[in-house]
Amino acid sequence: MNKYTMDKLEFDKIQKQLADNAYSEGGQYKALNVMPSKDIEEVSYFLEQTSEAMELLRFNKPDFLSSLSNVEVQLKKASAHGVLNPIEIYDIYNLLRCSRLTKNYVSESKLLNELGVNLTDNKELETLIKQKVDKEGFLRDDASSDLKKIRSQVNTLRIRIKDYLQSFVRSGNNSKILQDNVVTERDGRYVIPIKQEYRNSVKGIVHDESASGATVFIEPMPVVDLNNKIRSLENEEKREIEKILRELSYKITIVAEELIINSEILSNLDLIFARANLAYKMKAFKPEINNQGIMEINKARHPLLGDEAVPVNIKLGREFDVLVITGPNTGGKTVVLKTIGLLSLMAMSGIFIPAREDSTLSVFDSIYVDIGDEQSIEQSLSTFSSHLTNIIDILNSANKKSLVLLDELGAGTDPVEGAALARTILEELKHIGSKVVVTSHQSELKSYAYQVERVENACVEFDPISLQPTYELTIGTPGQSNAFEIAARLGLKKDMVERSKNLVPEQRLEVSNMIKQLKKSRYDYESKKEKLRILENELSIEKKKLEEEKHRYNTEKEQILNKTYNEANNYLRKIRKEADEAVEELKITLKQSKQDSDLKWHEIEEQRQKVKNLKVNDNNDIEDSKPQKIIPGDYVLVKTINQKGYVLNEPNSQGEVVVQLGVLKLNVGQEQIKKIESPEEKKANQRNQVYLDKVKHISIELDLRGKQAEDALVELEKYLEDANLAGLDNVRIIHGKGTGALRTAVQKYLKTNRYVSQYRDGLREEGGHGVTVVELK
Repeated sequence: MNKYTMDKLEFDKIQKQLADNAYSEGGQYKALNVMPSKDIEEVSYFLEQTSEAMELLRFNKPDFLSSLSNVEVQLKKASAHGVLNPIEIYDIYNLLRCSRLTKNYVSESKLLNELGVNLTDNKELETLIKQKVDKEGFLRDDASSDLKKIRSQVNTLRIRIKDYLQSFVRSGNNSKILQDNVVTERDGRYVIPIKQEYRNSVKGIVHDESASGATVFIEPMPVVDLNNKIRSLENEEKREIEKILRELSYKITIVAEELIINSEILSNLDLIFARANLAYKMKAFKPEINNQGIMEINKARHPLLGDEAVPVNIKLGREFDVLVITGPNTGGKTVVLKTIGLLSLMAMSGIFIPAREDSTLSVFDSIYVDIGDEQSIEQSLSTFSSHLTNIIDILNSANKKSLVLLDELGAGTDPVEGAALARTILEELKHIGSKVVVTSHQSELKSYAYQVERVENACVEFDPISLQPTYELTIGTPGQSNAFEIAARLGLKKDMVERSKNLVPEQRLEVSNMIKQLKKSRYDYESKKEKLRILENELSIEKKKLEEEKHRYNTEKEQILNKTYNEANNYLRKIRKEADEAVEELKITLKQSKQDSDLKWHEIEEQRQKVKNLKVNDNNDIEDSKPQKIIPGDYVLVKTINQKGYVLNEPNSQGEVVVQLGVLKLNVGQEQIKKIESPEEKKANQRNQVYLDKVKHISIELDLRGKQAEDALVELEKYLEDANLAGLDNVRIIHGKGTGALRTAVQKYLKTNRYVSQYRDGLREEGGHGVTVVELK
């Protein structure tokens, strides 16, 4: 990607933002030098790395990487058998520590672990350095037994010297000879300030004089020997320190090559974490990637404008290859152009884009731009000449894998000639196969976009009432001039505005009116489309309620029938039992009275057997025995011929109905038919069963991570309704930590939801502030 393009699109500011989100010097350096890739597999790999890094950052951040320094010089010095100083050695300790912690941090991530497994951790060397060097970059007293002994002796001597000198300055006999009652140092030796006239009163070595000469700094003889011993011990200390540093440096030398590799891996991982951090700050999402030049960006925001950026929807490459954007000055055309280019560069660098999650971008071999005032005084070129020179270079370099962004094509010269050149340039780029986005004021290009296949118009809207641009991009409609409306609202006389309109060719006015009508029709269409969407949602809700009522009715009906069947069966059992008991009693009585000759015993036994043979009916048998109310439209089974059909009329006086059996109509008695489930009812019951299965398997968690607040709340509302219907008591809403915006929106909504009893942040083991636990009523 050429530097001119990246400078014009201000990619360096994205690099700076990326560097600001890195933890270490190595990561910052990588970020400032990150470059877009034209390899689609590499770009997809980078974007997936960023996704995994965002998932890791959601729970914990690798802040330990901030302790990393650039250790390239230290490692080269060690490799050359140089002796590192304590600060340099502690930098190596930080590298070892970060290598170990990072390896563990990325172990659960697929792609990042592919880098992490190559990190060499050396716990033994890491511990050794920590035991000998402190974080301020000094050797610890117990770095070795000899060093500890030397420093202990030095401290003892210094205490003795200070005690002697403090006694000297506090003595009343010495007050007149002292310039000041303090003990100080000169050249690392303890001295006292003596007045010049009493310099011979104190035996010792003069180390210094004041600027005025009124004071001399004398080391008294009793402490000279002690100071000499300290100096000797300090030399021993230096030799011992050098010995320790040499040993540590040697151990670092052994693993220097591995540490160089570690440093490179950590810098690359830090760059990935910087991309993830930037995505969270920008509220950016991962785009889908292709290499066919297809671009569909939804709610795209220019990443350098922050909250002031107006989201735009951009399409290119699927239905059309050339997009002509027209509209008034200061209307945001150039911003749209830069947004397209900058988001493409970001995606090709593995950086998420500030747009909706369902956006698509293409990987290009090259991106060319012609934006801004390029007038060159040194080359005596006009603005038009400079732009044309740049465009000629683009025409010579572009191919079918190129994205070309041209701002105000054809401007800076005669309008007619400029429009002709602009059209020719677009035709050539279209012939080459490049994907092109161009902004222009030329009306001829609007007609060109209407007349030529795979070329489309677009406009950046402008509000003539407020005289302010709306910055919204509308594809499919050309921009129109609002010069007359603006002039009138700014106070230009009405007759002057009318005279100006009369000077415009009639054909031009007709085109302008056509555009106005087209925009009005488009607005009406969008409004009606939105109303239709709202009505569809309302109908869907009502349909759902009706299905719930029907399900509840069928459930209650089944419960009532089952209760009736059970009562009937119990009654039959009771009657049969009583009949058996009565017959047995009668039989015994007859035998006792010996009156068998006057009774027809076989008749009694026959009736008894009939009662005894009464069966406990199942549900279907009892249902068949019940009188049925038959109405027209019922679906029935004609039991005598085992055929199914629809009842056409009410039963007549003989209890007969007409049943439509295919093409035949048949008169049958009510006792010969049985109501059964119709094909329509069967389908409805199947749909109800699908719905019940959905309710039965509803999850107790809802994951909203990576969604815009508006979409997340719509999904949350539907989920809470399903959860309430399924009878869930508690659910978990996963929104992640991030900036906290989605968490705030979710909890604000939960306050007003009629199904919610109370809610709270998740416990640490539940996900902490990245999860909200909801208790349903």
